[in-house]
Amino acid sequence: MKKLFALMLGLLSCTLLLCLSVNAVELYVDTELVQTDVPPQLVSGRTLVPMRAIFEYLGAEVTWDNDTRTATGTLDDTVVIIQIDNTTAYVNDVPYTLDVPAQIIGNRTMVPARFVSESLGCVVTWYNETQTAAVANKTKGEHIYVTKTGKRYHYSGPATAVLITKQRSLRRWAEASLPATNAC
Repeated sequence: MKKLFALMLGLLSCTLLLCLSVNAVELYVDTELVQTDVPPQLVSGRTLVPMRAIFEYLGAEVTWDNDTRTATGTLDDTVVIIQIDNTTAYVNDVPYTLDVPAQIIGNRTMVPARFVSESLGCVVTWYNETQTAAVANKTKGEHIYVTKTGKRYHYSGPATAVLITKQRSLRRWAEASLPATNAC
């Protein structure tokens, strides 16, 4: 009986881990892996990320109105307003229709990474093979390439490739190599 229980528990654990990893997504801003308590998720083909994490990684100030369930991110003269379960979001008072609305997942406000990033002037690249979203903020005009094995290369041209692994951030390298900028 104990062996059967242990076997069932083991199978349940493996199934749960497999289900959780199916929607697991990695998010990089420039060359830094964004670490959050609730990981980015794929919902209807869109990458949702924790609101505060994406806004703050991009340098925006964040406010939250609990009564209206609305997040506001401000960076310089750009204001992004996005409300839970609403497919209309605003950038500088101009309405935009979202494919997937912001929503609560794991007790966190999750927002569409591409919409928020591009609204703040960043460039987003999706690597389907590795389920990785790469946001170019300070590295605009440059690329992060992700191989099927998960190795990441950051480059501005074919001769300047730099390997990025999951365990190593090249933030120091990027800050030393790229001109400083405050805007996305």
